Amino acid sequence: MKPADPVLRSVASIVHDPATRADLFNAMPSLVWCADARGACSFVNQSWEDYTGRRLESELGERWMESVHDEDRPGLARAWGEALGLRRPLEVQYRLRRADGSHGWIHHAAVPVNDEHGRLAGYLGTCHDITERRDAELAARAKEQQIRMLADNVPVLIAYFEARNLQCLFANKGYARTWGWDEASIVGRTVEEVIGAEGYRAIAPHIERVTRGEAVTYERAIPGNDGTERVLEVSLLPQKDDGGETIAAFVLIQDISRHRQAERAVRESEERLRMFADATHEGIVFHEGGILTDCNEAIVRLTGYSHDEIVGSPIIDHVAPEFREAAREALRTGYEQPYESEILAKNGTRIPVEFEGRTLPFRDEEYRLSVVRDIRRRRASQERIRFLAHHDQLTGLPNRALLLDRLGFILDSARRRSAQVALLFIDLDNFKTVNDSLGHVAGDALLRIVAARIQRLVRSTDVVSRHGGDEFLVVLPDLEPEQTPVQVADKLLAGISEPVELEGQGLSVSPSIGISVFPRDGADADTLIKNADAAMYLAKDRGRSNYQFFNERLSEAAFRSLSLETMMREAIRSHTFELHYQPQVRTGTGEVTGLEALIRWPREDGGWIEPNQFIPVAEQRGLIGAIGGWVMREACRQNRAWQDEGLPKLPVAVNLSAIQFRNRNLVAEVERALAEAGLEPRYLAFELTESMLMDDSNEMARTLEGLKAIGVGLAIDDFGTGHSSLMHLKRFPIDKLKIDRTFVRDTPGNADDVAITAAIIDLARNLGITSIAEGVDRHEQLEFLRSRGCDEVQGFLVSRAMPHAQAARWLAERAAAAPSAPSPG
Repeated sequence: MKPADPVLRSVASIVHDPATRADLFNAMPSLVWCADARGACSFVNQSWEDYTGRRLESELGERWMESVHDEDRPGLARAWGEALGLRRPLEVQYRLRRADGSHGWIHHAAVPVNDEHGRLAGYLGTCHDITERRDAELAARAKEQQIRMLADNVPVLIAYFEARNLQCLFANKGYARTWGWDEASIVGRTVEEVIGAEGYRAIAPHIERVTRGEAVTYERAIPGNDGTERVLEVSLLPQKDDGGETIAAFVLIQDISRHRQAERAVRESEERLRMFADATHEGIVFHEGGILTDCNEAIVRLTGYSHDEIVGSPIIDHVAPEFREAAREALRTGYEQPYESEILAKNGTRIPVEFEGRTLPFRDEEYRLSVVRDIRRRRASQERIRFLAHHDQLTGLPNRALLLDRLGFILDSARRRSAQVALLFIDLDNFKTVNDSLGHVAGDALLRIVAARIQRLVRSTDVVSRHGGDEFLVVLPDLEPEQTPVQVADKLLAGISEPVELEGQGLSVSPSIGISVFPRDGADADTLIKNADAAMYLAKDRGRSNYQFFNERLSEAAFRSLSLETMMREAIRSHTFELHYQPQVRTGTGEVTGLEALIRWPREDGGWIEPNQFIPVAEQRGLIGAIGGWVMREACRQNRAWQDEGLPKLPVAVNLSAIQFRNRNLVAEVERALAEAGLEPRYLAFELTESMLMDDSNEMARTLEGLKAIGVGLAIDDFGTGHSSLMHLKRFPIDKLKIDRTFVRDTPGNADDVAITAAIIDLARNLGITSIAEGVDRHEQLEFLRSRGCDEVQGFLVSRAMPHAQAARWLAERAAAAPSAPSPG
């Protein structure tokens, strides 16, 4: 056996000699730890005891590990066991509990000690507190991890290269993976190794510049993993030493592929927009900050200005003065809803237009696009519709609505001045005979001639109105006490009765005239009209072709009304009324879209009392509510019964009188009728007359909104014969416009009727309302309506109004057959 080294022998003797060991090691400031050959602690010096607060006796054997941190003890035991077993030095770091209970990091180094025979005598170790160094290392490592985490999570590729040999010193995860490396393997690689020889050649000029100290930015395209092209924006930033020499360079790379794609999309969108702008008939202008920057050819044609004259000019200069404030407000707020205005053409003409603006992004900025629509035709149509709302379309005379408005004003004036006003009610005798023998065209021509004659025979201050059918009203204001309406009535009798040549035949019609005088015969317009009407019937009873004044002895008319009222009350009690149903179909396909319920009153002799005979009396006598309520309930009941029989589910429309409509409980009554029948609201609709919409009150608006909220349909009946306004059509929730049969009757032969009907259809379409024409009796009428885009039709060509049983059979047959164009019922 090889003799032991003298030094080791002396150390072994010290380790084994307690007195020498204590004297020597207790003088050392380091923590000294000794173990015997079995690995048990045999000694700790005073510094150890001071550090741990534990005496030597507490540390002997295995007990010294009790002061080691619980998390570090297993690792320390394993390392100590391996060192002891292999007789090799021990070097570990662990946390050791201090005297104050805290733990300090210890660097423990121990070497084996042999005796003079070369056998293991034990271990001699020293321990140093490395807490501060360890904390500094941990802090540095944590900071490095934070930097790494930050670098790996920013949306930028980052790298750091040494300038002399272009070796990578640092790269974040994004940069490394872009070129096929990871964060560790890329370190030490040159630029050429990282990006490849071809890539290196491409960017070599930029590298040369940054090594000279320049900051460099450039773009480079590379293939992506999915085969698409990626566009990178690269920034090279030099790092210099105190002498100004470049020692390294930072590399910052952003993927700007989406930006470039967006720019390309904008360019392509601009090109498409330009192509569209040039192709459309609507004017389009682009402006920024109120200055026009571009326009299409349609604007050039509309205004008469050249493109160069328009571009660069303020947009407000092209707007008519009284509309400029609204235009400025729209520009200021970025308003994007259509609104009407007027622009000035180069020749000074004012052109009504509709503006519709949009704010669009362009190259990180915003600009305005405005569509400029020429609405001259629309305005003309609106004016025509507005005229029709207040005038009779056949004669051009004021209709009932306009007459009532003017008559109300005249009566107010007369009341203030204690003046008299006369009202003449004119009805043409035997006019029905002319219609039946010569046809409606001749009848209409006669009405136009009579209207012109009446206007010619009265003063310009007098008011002439067509009351309906062959009835006219004449209002004579400001009658002096000594004057009477007799002179006017005589002139009218003579002038209207003059012969007329129609279709090669000479004929004449005579008028019967009833006269009422304000204030003697009535204090309001309705009373005066009613009493003049009663006087007119007295004139007919007395041989026609004469005039009669109203007087209190007109008991016969009153008796007739009273008799009719009594009969109606009995009919209500005995449920004598019936409902007949007339189908409504789609113009293009013949598909049934609904039915209209029409009231019928059978007479004992098998005939019928027409609605126009009893409905006015019912309204005058307060019976219309009961009759209208029955019609609504019966229509709901019958519709649900049809549905239970398996017939198609269709809406049934009922006519709503003005008196019913003014009933504040109408909405509740409708809900009750639907509930009693078990009918869904969408299968009930109401047809309203235009006059109902004239009462522009909150109560009326609430009623309409309430009906619409239930879910029932709303239609305007006989559109064009009353006086509704476009404002009401826009404001109220109307679903259908029913074109009056008087407009449909002479289409397509009558140019005026064609124009009016087409205008109503266009109006409905533009407002998003369904158009339906009634009184469609001939195929040529249907073809005309179909060509004009009318949505639905109703009339004898489809079917007459039928009792419920016959209507059920008709619906069943239509449901069984394939849809076809409408044909006579």
